[in-house]
Amino acid sequence: MKKLRVTPLNISCALLLAWILWEVLVISLNWQTIGIKLLLVFVLVIADQFFRFFFQRMKRIWIAELGFMIFTTIVAWIIGIW
Repeated sequence: MKKLRVTPLNISCALLLAWILWEVLVISLNWQTIGIKLLLVFVLVIADQFFRFFFQRMKRIWIAELGFMIFTTIVAWIIGIW
């Protein structure tokens, strides 16, 4: 069995899914916003697999993934998703 490594993308996916679940159950059902956030979760999962495949021997995968997350957040902010 492979060793499960916790990375920033795993943590952010879990937090984003919890946020989406909170919005669905408690706040309101804004399907457009929920769809965009689910798309972001999908992108983060694909990016996590990409980083794991191409940087298997990299000890500092956290730095690469944090850089990707900061870049994604800045792009989403510029586009106006949030």
